Amino acid sequence: MDLLSAEPGLIVWTIVTFLLLLGILWKFAWNPILGALDAREAAIQKTIDDAERLQAEAEAVLKEHQQRLAEARAEGNRILDEARQAGEHMKKDILEKARGESEKVLERAHRQMELETEQAIQTIRTQAADLALRAAEKILERSLTGADHRRLADEALAELVERGG
Repeated sequence: MDLLSAEPGLIVWTIVTFLLLLGILWKFAWNPILGALDAREAAIQKTIDDAERLQAEAEAVLKEHQQRLAEARAEGNRILDEARQAGEHMKKDILEKARGESEKVLERAHRQMELETEQAIQTIRTQAADLALRAAEKILERSLTGADHRRLADEALAELVERGG
């Protein structure tokens, strides 16, 4: 038997076997194979659809997060602005209070100086009157009565005031 020669009986039986095998495969294997391929195609399509849906949801979530982030930044800026304004307001209030307090302190100091000046002038006038009385006593070489002392002191004081005292 020669492998390269074609025998008609072998060709017929090969064709019959092929057709019989093709019929059996068509009847029993073709539909399950096509069903498996269709199921695989459906599963792949479902996976693609799910992936597209998830991608769309992820993009929506990303946009939402970006929007929230922008809102949070705006809120943060607003809070900073409010804090800055409150700080400026507090600064102005503190400065105004400090100015008011310093003016009050200066006013009290001026009043205190005026009081002390008046007390010093009064003390000087009293001492001047006492000196004038002593000098007058020595000049008169006599002792004056209390009423004389008072009258002479009042006169000396009046003279001092008239001279610009």
